[in-house]
Amino acid sequence: MHKPLRSTGFLALLGLLSVGCGHRSETEMPEPVPIGSSSVDSPYIPMTVRSEPISENILGHGDRAILEERISFGYDQSELSATARENLSAKARILGAVASLSLRIEGHADERGSDEYNLALSNRRAATAMRYLRDHGIAADRLETVGYGEEQPLDQADNESAWASNRRDEFRVSSGRLAQQ
Repeated sequence: MHKPLRSTGFLALLGLLSVGCGHRSETEMPEPVPIGSSSVDSPYIPMTVRSEPISENILGHGDRAILEERISFGYDQSELSATARENLSAKARILGAVASLSLRIEGHADERGSDEYNLALSNRRAATAMRYLRDHGIAADRLETVGYGEEQPLDQADNESAWASNRRDEFRVSSGRLAQQ
């Protein structure tokens, strides 16, 4: 008597499980969150900087090259090296002399580390350069920072040389104040 009861119970259980397993539920889509209601501050990442030609009368070719010269960082570092400080001092002198120029600072990281960590590190690198320029007399509304993490490598290779070139800040110069763009 126990054998038919066990078989029936087993078949009933198997039937319930197969019904549950055979049903494909629709993927839940999260409700859209209205802009401004998020409690997490997401970084503002503008896609482009207005890049109209800057007259040679305002900015010579050599000065533009100085303003756009990259600076590098050590592994897992956002502190400025002596070379980076010299580079930023030259940028500050040019920006101080030409008040109509603005600078966008773009931080980058190598591929090691999580996406979230590298994004935060690249933002710290850009902020460090911005702070240096502000401390040397450049108004904050002439400067903008953005961090790209590991998303825009200069060198795709998987070695120390490539990683070193990817740990950097890049600079984009434009005329006019960034806050008005």
